[in-house]
Amino acid sequence: MQKRERHVSIIVVPHHKAGQYSLNLSYSSLRWLGILAAVLLLFIAVLAANYGRIFWRAGQYELMRKRQAEMEAEFAKLGALKAEISRMQGVEGKVRAMLQTGRQPDTLSVVQISTAAAPAFAAPPPGAIPADTAHNRPPSLKPAKGWVSAGISAEHRGVDIAAREGEPVMAAEDGVVTFVGWDSYFGHKIEIAHGARYTTMYGHNGKLLVRAGDRVRRGQIIALVGSTGTSSGPHLHYELRIDGKPVDPANYWINR
Repeated sequence: MQKRERHVSIIVVPHHKAGQYSLNLSYSSLRWLGILAAVLLLFIAVLAANYGRIFWRAGQYELMRKRQAEMEAEFAKLGALKAEISRMQGVEGKVRAMLQTGRQPDTLSVVQISTAAAPAFAAPPPGAIPADTAHNRPPSLKPAKGWVSAGISAEHRGVDIAAREGEPVMAAEDGVVTFVGWDSYFGHKIEIAHGARYTTMYGHNGKLLVRAGDRVRRGQIIALVGSTGTSSGPHLHYELRIDGKPVDPANYWINR
Protein backbone atom coordinates (compact mmCIF):
# COMPACT_ATOMS: atom_id res chain seq x y z
CA MET A 1 0.00 0.00 0.00
CA GLN A 2 1.47 3.40 -1.06
CA LYS A 3 2.26 5.79 1.74
CA ARG A 4 0.24 8.98 1.53
CA GLU A 5 2.33 12.19 1.38
CA ARG A 6 1.72 14.69 4.13
CA HIS A 7 0.50 18.20 3.31
CA VAL A 8 0.40 21.61 4.96
CA SER A 9 -2.64 23.78 4.53
CA ILE A 10 -2.40 27.57 4.57
CA ILE A 11 -5.76 29.28 5.09
CA VAL A 12 -6.14 32.99 4.29
CA VAL A 13 -9.14 34.70 5.91
CA PRO A 14 -9.66 38.31 4.65
CA HIS A 15 -11.32 40.94 6.88
CA HIS A 16 -13.94 41.80 4.32
CA LYS A 17 -16.80 39.49 3.48
CA ALA A 18 -15.03 37.67 0.67
CA GLY A 19 -14.59 33.98 1.08
CA GLN A 20 -11.53 32.46 2.64
CA TYR A 21 -8.71 30.96 0.65
CA SER A 22 -6.90 27.70 1.33
CA LEU A 23 -3.47 26.64 -0.05
CA ASN A 24 -2.34 23.05 0.30
CA LEU A 25 1.41 22.39 0.02
CA SER A 26 3.14 19.12 0.31
CA TYR A 27 6.31 18.70 2.35
CA SER A 28 8.36 18.15 -0.82
CA SER A 29 7.02 21.41 -2.28
CA LEU A 30 7.99 23.25 0.91
CA ARG A 31 11.47 21.74 0.67
CA TRP A 32 11.92 23.03 -2.91
CA LEU A 33 10.59 26.42 -1.93
CA GLY A 34 13.16 26.55 0.89
CA ILE A 35 15.95 25.63 -1.50
CA LEU A 36 14.76 28.28 -3.98
CA ALA A 37 14.63 30.89 -1.20
CA ALA A 38 18.18 29.97 -0.08
CA VAL A 39 19.51 30.27 -3.67
CA LEU A 40 17.74 33.60 -4.07
CA LEU A 41 19.24 34.89 -0.80
CA LEU A 42 22.71 33.70 -1.88
CA PHE A 43 22.33 35.47 -5.23
CA ILE A 44 21.26 38.66 -3.48
CA ALA A 45 24.26 38.42 -1.11
CA VAL A 46 26.74 37.94 -4.02
CA LEU A 47 25.15 40.81 -5.93
CA ALA A 48 25.35 43.07 -2.86
CA ALA A 49 29.03 42.14 -2.35
CA ASN A 50 29.90 42.96 -5.98
CA TYR A 51 28.08 46.27 -5.85
CA GLY A 52 29.79 47.07 -2.56
CA ARG A 53 33.20 46.37 -4.12
CA ILE A 54 32.32 48.60 -7.09
CA PHE A 55 31.22 51.43 -4.80
CA TRP A 56 34.43 51.05 -2.74
CA ARG A 57 36.61 51.22 -5.85
CA ALA A 58 34.68 54.25 -7.07
CA GLY A 59 35.34 55.94 -3.74
CA GLN A 60 39.06 55.09 -3.95
CA TYR A 61 39.21 56.46 -7.50
CA GLU A 62 37.57 59.71 -6.42
CA LEU A 63 40.04 59.99 -3.53
CA MET A 64 43.01 59.40 -5.86
CA ARG A 65 41.63 61.96 -8.30
CA LYS A 66 41.43 64.56 -5.54
CA ARG A 67 44.98 63.76 -4.42
CA GLN A 68 46.22 64.05 -8.01
CA ALA A 69 44.55 67.45 -8.32
CA GLU A 70 46.21 68.56 -5.07
CA MET A 71 49.63 67.36 -6.32
CA GLU A 72 49.15 69.16 -9.63
CA ALA A 73 48.32 72.33 -7.71
CA GLU A 74 51.49 71.91 -5.62
CA PHE A 75 53.59 71.36 -8.76
CA ALA A 76 52.07 74.51 -10.25
CA LYS A 77 53.10 76.44 -7.13
CA LEU A 78 56.62 75.00 -7.37
CA GLY A 79 56.81 76.02 -11.04
CA ALA A 80 55.73 79.56 -10.17
CA LEU A 81 58.30 79.66 -7.36
CA LYS A 82 61.03 78.46 -9.73
CA ALA A 83 60.09 81.14 -12.25
CA GLU A 84 60.20 83.77 -9.50
CA ILE A 85 63.64 82.56 -8.40
CA SER A 86 64.89 82.76 -12.00
CA ARG A 87 63.48 86.27 -12.30
CA MET A 88 65.16 87.32 -9.07
CA GLN A 89 68.45 85.84 -10.26
CA GLY A 90 68.14 87.89 -13.43
CA VAL A 91 67.50 91.04 -11.38
CA GLU A 92 70.46 90.17 -9.16
CA GLY A 93 72.71 89.82 -12.22
CA LYS A 94 71.64 93.22 -13.51
CA VAL A 95 72.20 94.85 -10.12
CA ARG A 96 75.60 93.22 -9.76
CA ALA A 97 76.53 94.39 -13.24
CA MET A 98 75.46 97.95 -12.41
CA LEU A 99 77.46 97.89 -9.18
CA GLN A 100 80.45 96.21 -10.85
CA THR A 101 80.39 93.43 -8.27
CA GLY A 102 80.93 90.34 -10.45
CA ARG A 103 82.12 87.46 -8.28
CA GLN A 104 83.02 87.88 -4.66
CA PRO A 105 86.74 88.52 -4.20
CA ASP A 106 89.00 85.72 -3.06
CA THR A 107 91.40 86.24 -0.20
CA LEU A 108 94.16 88.53 -1.50
CA SER A 109 97.83 87.91 -0.98
CA VAL A 110 100.10 90.40 0.76
CA VAL A 111 101.53 91.46 -2.62
CA GLN A 112 98.03 92.05 -4.06
CA ILE A 113 96.98 94.10 -1.03
CA SER A 114 100.10 96.24 -1.22
CA THR A 115 99.73 96.80 -4.98
CA ALA A 116 96.03 97.61 -4.64
CA ALA A 117 96.84 100.28 -2.06
CA ALA A 118 99.61 101.81 -4.18
CA PRO A 119 98.96 105.13 -5.99
CA ALA A 120 98.11 105.27 -9.68
CA PHE A 121 101.01 104.55 -12.06
CA ALA A 122 103.12 103.25 -9.19
CA ALA A 123 106.06 101.06 -10.20
CA PRO A 124 105.78 97.30 -9.59
CA PRO A 125 107.61 95.84 -6.60
CA PRO A 126 111.38 95.40 -6.92
CA GLY A 127 112.35 92.34 -8.90
CA ALA A 128 108.84 91.82 -10.26
CA ILE A 129 109.78 92.96 -13.78
CA PRO A 130 112.91 91.31 -15.16
CA ALA A 131 115.33 93.38 -17.19
CA ASP A 132 114.31 93.28 -20.83
CA THR A 133 114.41 95.31 -24.01
CA ALA A 134 111.75 97.87 -24.89
CA HIS A 135 110.62 95.65 -27.78
CA ASN A 136 110.13 92.60 -25.58
CA ARG A 137 108.87 94.00 -22.28
CA PRO A 138 106.32 92.31 -19.99
CA PRO A 139 102.75 93.55 -20.48
CA SER A 140 102.11 96.15 -17.79
CA LEU A 141 98.77 97.71 -18.79
CA LYS A 142 95.71 96.72 -16.77
CA PRO A 143 93.40 95.57 -19.60
CA ALA A 144 90.07 96.77 -18.13
CA LYS A 145 88.78 99.27 -15.61
CA GLY A 146 87.44 97.55 -12.50
CA TRP A 147 88.53 95.78 -9.37
CA VAL A 148 90.11 92.35 -8.93
CA SER A 149 87.35 90.02 -7.78
CA ALA A 150 89.48 86.84 -7.88
CA GLY A 151 93.25 86.50 -7.76
CA ILE A 152 95.65 83.91 -9.12
CA SER A 153 95.90 80.50 -7.46
CA ALA A 154 96.76 76.89 -8.25
CA GLU A 155 93.25 76.36 -9.68
CA HIS A 156 92.84 79.88 -11.10
CA ARG A 157 95.72 80.79 -13.44
CA GLY A 158 94.78 84.41 -13.87
CA VAL A 159 92.85 87.27 -12.29
CA ASP A 160 89.23 88.31 -12.68
CA ILE A 161 88.52 92.00 -13.16
CA ALA A 162 84.89 92.84 -12.34
CA ALA A 163 83.60 95.46 -14.78
CA ARG A 164 80.39 96.62 -16.34
CA GLU A 165 79.18 94.73 -19.38
CA GLY A 166 80.28 96.52 -22.54
CA GLU A 167 83.34 98.17 -20.96
CA PRO A 168 86.38 98.16 -23.29
CA VAL A 169 89.05 95.46 -23.02
CA MET A 170 92.51 96.73 -24.01
CA ALA A 171 95.65 94.97 -25.19
CA ALA A 172 98.13 94.92 -22.31
CA GLU A 173 101.09 95.46 -24.66
CA ASP A 174 102.09 95.53 -28.33
CA GLY A 175 101.76 92.11 -29.91
CA VAL A 176 100.20 89.77 -32.45
CA VAL A 177 96.80 88.13 -31.98
CA THR A 178 97.33 84.34 -32.06
CA PHE A 179 93.82 83.14 -31.21
CA VAL A 180 90.30 84.54 -31.46
CA GLY A 181 87.37 82.20 -30.90
CA TRP A 182 85.12 80.28 -28.57
CA ASP A 183 86.23 78.35 -25.49
CA SER A 184 83.78 76.12 -23.59
CA TYR A 185 84.83 77.67 -20.26
CA PHE A 186 86.15 81.15 -21.12
CA GLY A 187 83.54 81.89 -23.80
CA HIS A 188 84.77 84.46 -26.37
CA LYS A 189 88.54 84.34 -25.85
CA ILE A 190 91.55 86.22 -27.23
CA GLU A 191 95.24 85.30 -26.96
CA ILE A 192 98.08 87.67 -27.84
CA ALA A 193 101.81 86.98 -28.17
CA HIS A 194 104.10 89.80 -27.01
CA GLY A 195 107.50 88.87 -28.37
CA ALA A 196 109.12 85.52 -27.64
CA ARG A 197 108.53 85.28 -23.90
CA TYR A 198 105.20 86.86 -23.03
CA THR A 199 101.59 85.91 -23.84
CA THR A 200 98.30 87.23 -22.52
CA MET A 201 94.79 85.79 -22.56
CA TYR A 202 91.45 87.62 -22.26
CA GLY A 203 88.33 85.53 -21.47
CA HIS A 204 84.53 85.86 -21.04
CA ASN A 205 84.36 88.71 -23.57
CA GLY A 206 80.98 89.85 -24.81
CA LYS A 207 82.16 91.02 -28.25
CA LEU A 208 85.44 90.45 -30.11
CA LEU A 209 86.94 93.32 -32.12
CA VAL A 210 90.11 91.73 -33.56
CA ARG A 211 91.00 88.68 -35.64
CA ALA A 212 93.81 86.15 -35.48
CA GLY A 213 96.92 87.55 -37.12
CA ASP A 214 96.14 91.20 -36.31
CA ARG A 215 98.93 93.35 -34.89
CA VAL A 216 97.72 95.34 -31.91
CA ARG A 217 99.18 98.27 -29.98
CA ARG A 218 99.31 98.73 -26.23
CA GLY A 219 95.95 100.13 -25.06
CA GLN A 220 94.10 99.23 -28.28
CA ILE A 221 90.52 98.09 -27.64
CA ILE A 222 90.33 94.42 -28.65
CA ALA A 223 86.98 93.36 -27.10
CA LEU A 224 84.11 94.38 -24.82
CA VAL A 225 83.53 92.98 -21.33
CA GLY A 226 80.86 90.26 -21.19
CA SER A 227 79.81 87.16 -19.31
CA THR A 228 80.19 84.40 -21.92
CA GLY A 229 81.21 80.84 -21.15
CA THR A 230 81.11 79.67 -17.54
CA SER A 231 80.67 82.97 -15.73
CA SER A 232 78.80 84.29 -12.69
CA GLY A 233 78.58 87.86 -13.98
CA PRO A 234 80.22 90.42 -16.26
CA HIS A 235 84.00 90.40 -15.79
CA LEU A 236 87.29 89.91 -17.64
CA HIS A 237 89.47 86.89 -16.97
CA TYR A 238 93.05 87.97 -17.69
CA GLU A 239 96.16 85.77 -17.74
CA LEU A 240 99.83 86.62 -18.20
CA ARG A 241 102.39 83.91 -19.00
CA ILE A 242 106.16 84.29 -19.02
CA ASP A 243 107.97 81.50 -20.86
CA GLY A 244 104.70 79.56 -20.80
CA LYS A 245 104.24 79.78 -17.01
CA PRO A 246 101.31 81.75 -15.51
CA VAL A 247 102.30 84.64 -13.23
CA ASP A 248 100.34 87.23 -11.28
CA PRO A 249 99.73 90.03 -13.79
CA ALA A 250 98.93 92.51 -10.99
CA ASN A 251 102.64 92.53 -10.11
CA TYR A 252 103.37 94.11 -13.52
CA TRP A 253 100.63 96.72 -13.76
CA ILE A 254 101.67 100.35 -13.76
CA ASN A 255 98.11 101.69 -14.31
CA ARG A 256 96.01 100.75 -11.34
